[in-house]
Amino acid sequence: MTHRKPKPRLVSRRTALACTGGGIVASALGLAVDVDVDVSSVPVPGRAQTRDGAGAGPPPQRTRERGQAWMPDAVLRPLAVNFTPGGIREMRGLVLHVQEGENSLHDRFSDPSVGCSAHFWVSQSGEIEQYVSAHDRAWAQGSGNPSWLSVETSGFASRPLTAQQVDAVARIYAWGMAQHGWPLEPASTPLGQGFGIHSMGGQDWGGHACPGPLRSAQTGDILNAVRVTYAR
Repeated sequence: MTHRKPKPRLVSRRTALACTGGGIVASALGLAVDVDVDVSSVPVPGRAQTRDGAGAGPPPQRTRERGQAWMPDAVLRPLAVNFTPGGIREMRGLVLHVQEGENSLHDRFSDPSVGCSAHFWVSQSGEIEQYVSAHDRAWAQGSGNPSWLSVETSGFASRPLTAQQVDAVARIYAWGMAQHGWPLEPASTPLGQGFGIHSMGGQDWGGHACPGPLRSAQTGDILNAVRVTYAR
């Protein structure tokens, strides 16, 4: 499968915040250049890290064939730090986060002092960036990191997801269903499966209200978009 190679672009110098298992953090974003990645491989250069609050745990399960590591429809911008290679031990589903800020989080998550990351980021116009392979552990939700993929959404908890964001997250979820077997249903606890929110993990996931009532209420709209438009 081929994909469109992303063109280099400038990212504005606006301050962005990221919701993580350790709290809300901020950074001034600067110049960023997209990285071209072959989706047929697992190309992330990285070194093992452990600051995601999940502990070492047992080794990742590799007994069954895994789905795609990289989403073909996303702009692929792999991180070199702030993730755990091969750290996904099971695939329970996708967790929704709110950025509490605007603009790409690639530069923020590329800072080795930050100690946080997410698999995906979705802009308010519906652009999808992928930072961490689906086979690797992003540092987004504390003890939920080994079992769940994560998606940050640009904007603020006080404002709902845009229609374009609802559609983009639905596309991510449909891809996860096809490639990783996520069920088409909401998840309400860390032991469930499906589409969940950061706050469902409680203190073990950082004790956050993320993504807030407005965006949490839109999880049904996202799953309905998957069902109507993208389910195969």
